[in-house]
Amino acid sequence: MKRYRIFILLYALTLCFTIACSPDKKLPAEMVSAIDSVRTKWVPDRRINIFNVDTVFRDGRWQITAETTVPDAKQALEAIVNRYLAPEERQVQINLLPAPDLGDSIHALVCVSVANLRRSPQHSAELVDQVVCGMVLKVLKRKSYWYLIQTPSGYAGWITGGSFSRIDGNDLSKWTAARKVMVGANYAQVLSDPNEGSTVLSDAVLGSVYKWEEDHGLWTRIMLPDGREGYIRSTVLQTFRSPDDTARPDGKAIVKRAKSLLGIPYLWGGHSSKGFDCSGFTGTVFRIEGRQLPRDANMQAQLGQLIEPDSTYGNIIPGDLIFFGPDDRITHVGISLGGPDFIHCSDDVHINSLDDSDPLFNAYRKRTFRFFKRL
Repeated sequence: MKRYRIFILLYALTLCFTIACSPDKKLPAEMVSAIDSVRTKWVPDRRINIFNVDTVFRDGRWQITAETTVPDAKQALEAIVNRYLAPEERQVQINLLPAPDLGDSIHALVCVSVANLRRSPQHSAELVDQVVCGMVLKVLKRKSYWYLIQTPSGYAGWITGGSFSRIDGNDLSKWTAARKVMVGANYAQVLSDPNEGSTVLSDAVLGSVYKWEEDHGLWTRIMLPDGREGYIRSTVLQTFRSPDDTARPDGKAIVKRAKSLLGIPYLWGGHSSKGFDCSGFTGTVFRIEGRQLPRDANMQAQLGQLIEPDSTYGNIIPGDLIFFGPDDRITHVGISLGGPDFIHCSDDVHINSLDDSDPLFNAYRKRTFRFFKRL
């Protein structure tokens, strides 16, 4: 009898839940199509913008929760909801990111040498990108210890809160205006005092940015983005210049920088001198030389002037980008050394050639070669 009562109780609870929350109930097909059209129009690439819509039918009403980084997408989604659902049929919350609870602190400075961006807020999630010390991030929302951010190239991903320092608009202005230096070597260390035996405060990678404080002989006193002060060898530093997406770096400088990274291993999602994927390698080289590139190879392929190589590749100059992939997509990118030779990251950073008489000839890359672009 006791087991029978428990069975009846569980059945009743299940029945109530099924009535209250009906996962099989679907939105009108026209409404679904309209929402998809908004996504296609305003957020065609979800790597660089956010458009998430969750719907469930519960307690006799549609509960719609959505978020986006695009104001026009939010406005369009609100219009669709109003068109297809009466007020008594819906409970709606559509948030425009950055989330309101972040207040004015919607920017952050990376304060570790390299911070990892994940596809979702967990350490086991795919590594999609990396950011280095001193980079300015845009903070979109928080979930426990994780934050959804956008990098300087606009790429979105999740990062741990301990990897950066959140700042408000006033602090951002101060950081932007401050005199800064950038690490021009592949690796370095920030020490507590101007001598090799002092405590290590942080490691440093190519492109790390610090606030300049004082020249101190062979050392430079700097301030890390989180406010700590330390010393770094002056010989590894160069003047910081903020990269942009219109600069035209010198091809010879691009090649020299690329060759300085020979042998660094491949890392899926890698975007630092600790490890690269193919577009992380090209992106890092160009950023250090002043040009901000989009994150992925197929994004970088949208830039620049298409160059049709002649039979000897004699019209291909150092610093041109070279792209590879099957007929329907771009999957790999490298940097031309001029002529048929190029440098890229696959297994590690190394040089190959499209010339089948060259010892560095790579038949696979020749077979999948697509085109050259000149920035």
